[in-house]
Amino acid sequence: MRLVWRNLEEVKRVTQYEVIMILDPVLTEDGVEAEIGGVREIVAKTGGQVLEVQKWGKKRLAYEVKKRREGQYVLMKVDSTGGVVADLERRFRITEAVLKGTVVRAEEPRRGRFKVKSGATIEGSSIMTATQETGDGELQ
Repeated sequence: MRLVWRNLEEVKRVTQYEVIMILDPVLTEDGVEAEIGGVREIVAKTGGQVLEVQKWGKKRLAYEVKKRREGQYVLMKVDSTGGVVADLERRFRITEAVLKGTVVRAEEPRRGRFKVKSGATIEGSSIMTATQETGDGELQ
């Protein structure tokens, strides 16, 4: 068997991510848009795209973060390669306007996770399946 190597391009898997940022509550609308624009630039550099931006507004934090009790929440849905995660987390650390930020991989909801065996019936408080014991204790 002979292996032939051709010009193989690096295969980059595009994954959907959710980016959640908590921004400084004193930022104006223009400041919030500037932070969103910074994330868009990073995503574009890695060859991805921003699918959706949701501004949740100002909310009270559960605990104090960088001496702030409130923050402006922004959720972004992004399609990109895995390299975008490290770049975004680096930006969150060095940007003072970002109180907290996280990037998680978005997964499709799993359907049919719990399936009932065919032929199973509920009788009283116990479940009986199609497998029954015969008179001598042997399963059929």
